[in-house]
Amino acid sequence: MGDGYELRVNVGLNQNPKQWSLRWQNISETDADTISNFLDNRALDGASFTWTPPDTSTSYKWVCASWTKSIPYLNRATISATFRQVFEA
Repeated sequence: MGDGYELRVNVGLNQNPKQWSLRWQNISETDADTISNFLDNRALDGASFTWTPPDTSTSYKWVCASWTKSIPYLNRATISATFRQVFEA
């Protein structure tokens, strides 16, 4: 809805959104930049993205409000992110 607001409804369908904590560990800095840039762009435009969790063959819509990137070793990076399922009309 803008300015950090979101509309939430506690009745109806989709009352159990999923959340995934993900970690890409020991990846190249180039791959980390690709992931980080993707998440940055989605955060800037407020857009959801499609992702298929590893325990299913069905894709869902997700948002990622926060993530971290660290570089523990030269040319190697780790990204941690939390994906939250959203339902769009």
